[in-house]
Amino acid sequence: MANYDAIIIGAGAAGLVAANELEKYHLKVLVIDADNRVGGRLKTEKIDGFTLDYGFQVLLNAYPLAKKHLDYEALNLKAFKSGAFCMDGRNHFLVEDVNRNTTAYLRMAFSPVGSIWDKMKLAKLRKDVLAKSEELIFNEPEISTLDYLKQRGFSKKIIKRFFKPFFGGIFLEEELQTSARQFQFIFKMFAQGEATLPQDGIESIAKQLKSKLQETQFRLNTKVKEVRSGEVELSDGEIIEAKQIIIAADPVKMYPQLVQDLAWNDTQQYYFSAKKNPFPKGYITLSFAEDGLINNLAVLSDVAPHYAPKGKHLISVSIRNQHAKSDDKIEEEIKRELISSGYEGVRNWELIKNYKVRKALPKLDNNAYTRPFEESRIGEGIYLAGDHLLNPSLNGAMESGELAARALILNHNS
Repeated sequence: MANYDAIIIGAGAAGLVAANELEKYHLKVLVIDADNRVGGRLKTEKIDGFTLDYGFQVLLNAYPLAKKHLDYEALNLKAFKSGAFCMDGRNHFLVEDVNRNTTAYLRMAFSPVGSIWDKMKLAKLRKDVLAKSEELIFNEPEISTLDYLKQRGFSKKIIKRFFKPFFGGIFLEEELQTSARQFQFIFKMFAQGEATLPQDGIESIAKQLKSKLQETQFRLNTKVKEVRSGEVELSDGEIIEAKQIIIAADPVKMYPQLVQDLAWNDTQQYYFSAKKNPFPKGYITLSFAEDGLINNLAVLSDVAPHYAPKGKHLISVSIRNQHAKSDDKIEEEIKRELISSGYEGVRNWELIKNYKVRKALPKLDNNAYTRPFEESRIGEGIYLAGDHLLNPSLNGAMESGELAARALILNHNS
């Protein structure tokens, strides 16, 4: 007789959503994770009064699954302003969302981000994606974002100055090879909502999901060696039995029967403390310098004041991949690049910590919004969850968790 109705391996967003779905059916569930905390890639560290998220992460509050599973009021979300501050050396300008700030029409008409035709095409793109359902977007031909933008007639200028730094920072790759399906979905989410920060950091999303679980058991700091039908073997040799199992973590080593060649995008991020903020308040800053190190910069404490102690600012700098350079060298180059752009005060910034996030986002060849829940089943009583099955986003992770739970429940009741 199995000890549990279900074991979930992985306490990230996918695993926690699956656990919440299974608990509704009063199943006896155990969640196992190798880390000492829940959240997976939703990770936050507190250092000297600063709130440091693991990689530059935001919650797009228009995500359908996030709206379904999260209590936004309890998270006390703080929103970035729509648009971006763009720079290349001493060439600086603001890109504003005229749909939310009608006074910006004239300024945007003369903005050097692109031609007047680019701005008209941008308005048409917004109208088109808002008219499509998510399912329709993900049924379109699978081409790269860059090819899609070219097909829509956008100039090289606006692609270089806006699309590459903005969406390159979201996709964690600079050449916009990510699926145009994913681009349209994310573009729609920005058009419908805002990019936000939870007051207590991105990990508070996972903590909130866990707090809803009243009966589910957890075993953290526990590594899984192998998954077999009806049982999980831990790295110390212990066997835990379960009627069914959901793998909501990287399955390659623990379930070798699954042939999966999954590639990932990485990211590098540096957190600085500063006494003053020299950038436009509330906007993400994008760098489109040809040989620049910086991809984007954000003064997080201007958006979410709790991210920094009183009297100080927390500044996040995400850089283009520089694996060969030392941390000290990168810190020097970040400051030199900003000083050459006219920001002398950067000399006094103090580095708090940097993160090199491996496996930050999966690279996918066939992006989907959802799929038949039966496809979550990969073996006898074994199911798979994770954003790598659908699309690289919090929404994709949550949807995959729901689908795996639904497949498991159907089999449990049959």
